[in-house]
Amino acid sequence: MQHLFRAFGLALSGFKLRLFLLVLLTCAPLVALTLHTAWEDRRRQKNLWEQRSQRLTEIAAREEERIIRQTRQLLLAMAESAAVRSGDSAGCKQLVDELYSGDARYANLAVIRTNGEVLASAAGPAGSMTQGDRQFFQRVIESGDFVVGNFPVNRAIGKQVIDFGYPVFDRFGQIQAVVFAAVDLDWFSRVAGEFLSQLGRGAMWEEIDTKGTVLLHFPNPRKWIGKSLPAAFVKTLSPGSRGILERQDPDGISRFYAYSMIQNQFGSANIISLLGIPKQTLFASADQALTRSLTWFAVAAIIAGVLGWVGSHFLILRPVKALVSSSARLASGDLSARTGLPHGRDELGRLTLTFDLMAQALEQRELDRRRATHKLQVLSQRLVEVQESERRSIARELHDEIGQTLTVAEMNLQAALNSPQTGPIERRLADSIEAVGRVQEQVHDLSLNLRPSMLDDLGLEPALRWYTNRQASLTGIKAEFRSEPLERRIDAIIETECFRIGQEALTNVVRHSKARNVTVELKQRNGQLHLIVRDDGVGFEVENVREKAMHGASLGLLSMEERAALAGGGLEFHSAPGKGTEIRAWFPLKWQG
Repeated sequence: MQHLFRAFGLALSGFKLRLFLLVLLTCAPLVALTLHTAWEDRRRQKNLWEQRSQRLTEIAAREEERIIRQTRQLLLAMAESAAVRSGDSAGCKQLVDELYSGDARYANLAVIRTNGEVLASAAGPAGSMTQGDRQFFQRVIESGDFVVGNFPVNRAIGKQVIDFGYPVFDRFGQIQAVVFAAVDLDWFSRVAGEFLSQLGRGAMWEEIDTKGTVLLHFPNPRKWIGKSLPAAFVKTLSPGSRGILERQDPDGISRFYAYSMIQNQFGSANIISLLGIPKQTLFASADQALTRSLTWFAVAAIIAGVLGWVGSHFLILRPVKALVSSSARLASGDLSARTGLPHGRDELGRLTLTFDLMAQALEQRELDRRRATHKLQVLSQRLVEVQESERRSIARELHDEIGQTLTVAEMNLQAALNSPQTGPIERRLADSIEAVGRVQEQVHDLSLNLRPSMLDDLGLEPALRWYTNRQASLTGIKAEFRSEPLERRIDAIIETECFRIGQEALTNVVRHSKARNVTVELKQRNGQLHLIVRDDGVGFEVENVREKAMHGASLGLLSMEERAALAGGGLEFHSAPGKGTEIRAWFPLKWQG
């Protein structure tokens, strides 16, 4: 089973899969065009939905205006009737019953005296008014004109209504009563319901005030009127007079809402009209068209992919496999790898020919490189050995021959100076002794710099400690040398190259870094010797300095790298402007010649 899965995985990651992906990539522009078309369809559906919302708002406004106009005419007719003007309770009752039974829009018609006595009521027996009725009644009397109420719930008749009132004047122009009409919102919902039924399943329409209180809602007005929508949702409707937005209902259904700010026909405040529809319903036709197009594209892509999958094995895959196998052998170091394929005139034939010629050229070049690299390594090694041997010889010569000669000269000059017969030449002798002393010091320093005898006599750790402390005493830099005892003496060439790298690094610190502190560490880790030189100086850009060194500006970095490589180790520079510098070098504990 594992072999089967492995083979299947190789097939999916191979050339055939890439051909199949190429087919899919070819179809990508068509898919992108289809997706763009679907996006445009959705955008058009949203715009159409916003237009329908505006249309419904206009229909609602016209219907509200018509109700107000007709109710005003009805109340004016009631106020001018003889029964109402005379205050005849029986006549008023007969009038309101006749008007009430002939028009289903009204939930109640009533006549009320100025003292609050209900003369007649079509919805039930006459009696006292509720607190809400009294407040509205007082508004009508104070205005002395036709008054439209807000959106209360008339608990007495169990219906959601809008109140209308008109004053009744006597022959002296005094208000003697108020005629009253309550329009049933259930009747108004039928008008909106007929329009919503044309928009699709799940469509809804509502009107809310600026605080989020539901004034009208269709369908199910009884369930929603008077409730408050979430403040966060209402806040999103505030920035503009109209627009469209998406929101998820508490029941988890995502809806698009087209909204517009309109003037309330039943009051003085502005209200917001909302037309909502489920997202799935709004985009149903666009989604079906998109699904149908993508399905046909998928079928076409699969057919083309299968044909390419089968045909590629015979036309392309066999020579490609030979090229892959030969390339793998070539990458592993087998420069004798060749494809063994005939070199035809087609593209693959020319490719195999080019590969075979390249492999042949690489094989020859590698042979030439190897010959040159033995030569270079031998020469470099011999050059270092000769250089150190000459330094050792010069240092010994300076110390033993010239130093001793200068010592003898100083002694003779000192003896001459102490002779009682020196007389006039005493000052010249003193100057000569001083000059010989300075030359001795310079010869001594030159001898130490060329090849400190301590490196040959005591080893790397004492010599490096001595040189670090010597540089600190000469320059005033605070130096710290840390070392772990080495188990045994290391090969001379490794000791020499490690010391020279440390010497060059400390020289650079003194000359260029402007450092106050420098730390030198020598330790043995994981079978290697590690040298670390770290300072708190100005630092530098490693790549910039390396590039300048390649053009001959400075050979310090390249010299340290070359020395580490000759000893079989390596070197790293870590630095940045203002961040100091750290040099890390590592060497094998035993040199491989």
